[in-house]
Amino acid sequence: MFKELRRKKKQMSEQEALGILKNGREGVLATLGADGYPYAVPLNYALHDGNIYFHCAKTGHKIDNLAHHAKVSFCVVAGAEIIPEKFSTRFTSVIVFGIATEVFDDDKEAGLLALVQRYSSEYIPEGKKYIASDINKTKVFRIKIEHMTGKATR
Repeated sequence: MFKELRRKKKQMSEQEALGILKNGREGVLATLGADGYPYAVPLNYALHDGNIYFHCAKTGHKIDNLAHHAKVSFCVVAGAEIIPEKFSTRFTSVIVFGIATEVFDDDKEAGLLALVQRYSSEYIPEGKKYIASDINKTKVFRIKIEHMTGKATR
């Protein structure tokens, strides 16, 4: 179902790819709308228990698309350097394919806490209070990874 990477020598191991996901700063989520157009949006995320979690507003383009079609693609690029004299780029990236589903209750709280730990690790107690007070003001989604490829030019 998923195509294999054409240039095998650039393929990362699964562990390397997970490391990019774990340490990347932001990713780009690609969804498909009812009108047939793709929509790609940058967002913060957390890798938690082998899944990708993100939060968002309760309404919007992304929510409409996810309601239409739960299959998504998610990309993280870690470090890209243009090499002008070689007409090339040195980079590492990971592309994930999966199913995005909204999570609730304990899973929603765990996803939000994973985001706090990732982006505000010095403020865990405050983050927990923030989650408790605002948990009903946001949606949280989990991307179950079905396929992942990591690629690097070294």
